[in-house]
Amino acid sequence: MSDLTYRSKEEWYALIQECRRSGMTDAQWCLAHGISRHTFNSAIKRLRKCAFAIPPRKPQDVYDLTAPMQEVVKLDIVPDATMPKAEMPSASPYLDNSHMIEITFGDIHISLSNGADPILVSKTLSILRSYS
Repeated sequence: MSDLTYRSKEEWYALIQECRRSGMTDAQWCLAHGISRHTFNSAIKRLRKCAFAIPPRKPQDVYDLTAPMQEVVKLDIVPDATMPKAEMPSASPYLDNSHMIEITFGDIHISLSNGADPILVSKTLSILRSYS
């Protein structure tokens, strides 16, 4: 479908329902279906004026690890500096390096490995955020 296609109020209502049930944000859904956000939002406004019950949109989750967009962060790479032997701390015999990310939230400690399911991680972070 393109934006130039005429759609009745009922067709727009069905598309909006489909979008809101998809689990995607409005922007993601519109991009996937070739509909401009402006056209989509205009349809929502017109339907609200005609007393259509528009379901709430999915809030954008800043911790959504399944989103296709990635953030770019500049890192300064500093060459390794070796510490003098006297200052080097001794390694713990129980050190577990199998995880890549550690999160401490109050008395909760979470360790995530590279193979962690992104959907599970996203949902876990969303739940933790709701408690802050």
